[in-house]
Amino acid sequence: MATNMCSRKRTRYLSVKQFAEEYNISLQQVYNLVNQGLPTLRLGSACIRIPHDEAMDFISQRFNN
Repeated sequence: MATNMCSRKRTRYLSVKQFAEEYNISLQQVYNLVNQGLPTLRLGSACIRIPHDEAMDFISQRFNN
């Protein structure tokens, strides 16, 4: 059965700066979370994107237990 491309949920990716601004934390705190295992997508050596839904899952598991 063919999957309708429009029916798939699109992942929202945030830059480190966008993530920090959205959650009112410092850039260093974001990088600390990345070092602790926050899911990321790396584009080259310097460009990091954070998948919003996966990051929220990570944070809720890490800090709500």
